[in-house]
Amino acid sequence: MAAIKVTLKRGLAGVPAQQRLVVVGMGLKKTNSCKILPDTPATLGMIRKVGYLLAWERVDAPAPQGRKARKS
Repeated sequence: MAAIKVTLKRGLAGVPAQQRLVVVGMGLKKTNSCKILPDTPATLGMIRKVGYLLAWERVDAPAPQGRKARKS
């Protein structure tokens, strides 16, 4: 299964609370922090919701098992 590498490119100042929760749910905390997440419809929905804050790409790394994301 493929994976998605997600990087937080903008800070969370002035971002609505619901969107902050989405970013925290992806495991991103600070600007330029990266995570490797599984390529699932749920992950893509989260990216679509806060895509203006993120940079993302598909990678050939194995997807993390369960709900834990890996630092890249």
